[in-house]
Amino acid sequence: MQFSIPVEYAPITTIQNPLMHLASPFTGKVLPLPSHPDPLFGKGMLGRGVCVDMTSNKVCSPVTGQIERIKRKGSEFILVANNGLKLLVHIQLPPDCNAMERQPINAFGKEHVEQGEILAYFDLPGSQTRMLGTLIVLNADKLGPCYYPLKQVNAGQDPLLTITKKQP
Repeated sequence: MQFSIPVEYAPITTIQNPLMHLASPFTGKVLPLPSHPDPLFGKGMLGRGVCVDMTSNKVCSPVTGQIERIKRKGSEFILVANNGLKLLVHIQLPPDCNAMERQPINAFGKEHVEQGEILAYFDLPGSQTRMLGTLIVLNADKLGPCYYPLKQVNAGQDPLLTITKKQP
């Protein structure tokens, strides 16, 4: 059972009525949300979104706005964009990387972030360590369909989600 409307792939030039593009917080291959191993994310219980199989340890802010909360030892951020959109940026870290000393750069103590600004950088040992980043729109119920326009993204540069206007 899927709790929220799935985010599907659509090339950016084919998306009708785009309202806004959310920059990718992550670098890597974009995956549909049902591929997330945690059912809370995979089944869309928190809202619409996508995952990224991360190839970089840097996490950037997808929007300009306020940091509402930082949780899970700096691997989960709740952001409120200047336009009121509420986002969850979550990084699923390997079990051996949950220590604070693995996060030399982060947004702790900040209240305001600009789009593309670094939220966190994880100093992970070895190139075999896999991280999965997730971007969820927590208050997308009044919006139209969301799409991911690219299959590969760069943090802070490429659009990860395109939100459309709700049609009457």
